[in-house]
Amino acid sequence: MALEENKYELAGKLIAWSVAHGGPGLKSLDPCLYQLMCTQECQLVDFDWHLIPDADIQDKLQKISSCKTTADLQRLQTELGDWICECGFLGIYRHEISIRDVPKIYSFAVRHYIYLRTSNMIHQFTKGLNAYGQFWDMVSTHWVEFLPIFTNMHEPLSRSTFTDLFQIHWSKSGTEKRKAEEETIQYWELVLKMIEDKKPKVPENPLHFEEILTFITGADEVPPLGFSQKPSIHFYQPEQRGCRLPYANTCMMGLFLPRVVKDEVELYRMLLRAIRDSADFGRT
Repeated sequence: MALEENKYELAGKLIAWSVAHGGPGLKSLDPCLYQLMCTQECQLVDFDWHLIPDADIQDKLQKISSCKTTADLQRLQTELGDWICECGFLGIYRHEISIRDVPKIYSFAVRHYIYLRTSNMIHQFTKGLNAYGQFWDMVSTHWVEFLPIFTNMHEPLSRSTFTDLFQIHWSKSGTEKRKAEEETIQYWELVLKMIEDKKPKVPENPLHFEEILTFITGADEVPPLGFSQKPSIHFYQPEQRGCRLPYANTCMMGLFLPRVVKDEVELYRMLLRAIRDSADFGRT
C-alpha cells in the first residue's frame, strides 16, 4: 500500500529537503544496504543476521551461517534449497557444491532480502531524493562523504570539535568583567577536559558533550551543513543571594555562564544541575 501511494518517494523528497535546509539526515540505513544502493560492493559474509526483523528469515540465515559440515550442507539443500534458489543462488543443488560455497550462499540470501526484494521501494525512495536537484545522484557518486548522513556512525563529539563550535562574547578588554570572564572560560575549558577524560571530580552521573549541545542548540549533533549561526558563549553577573545556574537560549544558540565561579568543580555542578533539571523541557 505504501508503494502504491508513493510514500517512499515522498519520504525521499522530505529527507532531501531536510538535509538541504540544515537537517540531520536519515542516519538509519544499514551500512551494507546503503553501499548496495550506491552500486558499491559490500562484504555481506559478515552481515549480522540478528538485524533482520523477520524471525523466519533470521532462522534461515542462521542455518546457513552455522553450516559447517557436508551433512549440514545436505540438510540445508533439503530444507532451504528452493528458497536459496529464489534468492538467486541457483547452484545449491549441484553435485560439486561444497562447504566452501556457504559464505557465497549466505551473501546471496542477505542481498536478496535487504536489497533485491525491496528494489521497487528503494527505486521510489531514490527517485524522491533526486527530485531535489538530483540529490541522490550526487550521494551515490560521493557515497563515502554522505555516510554520516544516511547511516548512524556513532561518532561522539570530541572536545576540540565541540570547542570550535563556539564564539565567545567578551566584555571590553582591561575591565574587571573581562578579567572574571577569562577566569570563567579557564574553568569552562577544564570542565570540557573532565568530560573528555570521563573522570569528573564530582560523584554525579557524568555529562556528555551531546547533552550540553542539546541544552544550548536543541540539537544533539552538528547538522551536516553546520549551524545557521555560530553557537555562542555569554556571561552574566551572579546574584548576591542564592545561586543562579547557567542558562541557554536555543533560539540564539547561546550559553550564559557566570562571571564569578569558585573553580571547575563548582561550574561542573552548576552545569550538571541546569542541564539535568531542564531535560524534560518541552516534552509531553
